[in-house]
Amino acid sequence: MQVIAIAGSPGTGKTSVAAILKDILGATVISLNDFVDTHGLVDAWDAENDTRIVDEERLRDALLKEIDDITSYQEISWLIIEGLLADVIADKCTCAVVLRLHPTMMRERLAARGYSENKIAENVQAEILGTSTYHMQETRGNDFYDLDTTSKPVQDVARLILDLVDGRVDQDAYRPGKIDWISNPDIDLVRAFQKKDEE
Repeated sequence: MQVIAIAGSPGTGKTSVAAILKDILGATVISLNDFVDTHGLVDAWDAENDTRIVDEERLRDALLKEIDDITSYQEISWLIIEGLLADVIADKCTCAVVLRLHPTMMRERLAARGYSENKIAENVQAEILGTSTYHMQETRGNDFYDLDTTSKPVQDVARLILDLVDGRVDQDAYRPGKIDWISNPDIDLVRAFQKKDEE
């Protein structure tokens, strides 16, 4: 069984890309947003940042059990695990991907979703700092792909992932370390990290 972990900040396209890969590969998909809720893995609610606090060790244990359960009663060729915290299980995956997005576009997408200003700022800051990439590196070193999805249709991102898995493109070109929002002159770092009451 081939297992692909797809991580990344909100708005980067994880769920949409996973859905396309599901159709192409006939894959089973575990969406961590739903999985966390249905398995009661939310420990607390962070009201200031409008977000859930998840016990990552419990999440990992629950995912390992879920994988064992799924494979015990059906034969699966492809399994995709997508979500912000996909890095917690990435060491058990065949391939891991972090989806990235230009912070300005991320801000626009999250605002369109109705995210609070605090939650938007938290996620934009995490994207600028490459937090999802850092967490994936903690799990897999540099053995994963860091993909800039900015201005790319989700179908193209899904096809790129398949090409990387199959070795049809230069895999080293997509290793972590290539995406650097901090040095991007289009991004106002002062504004991005400014507290709202200081504006």
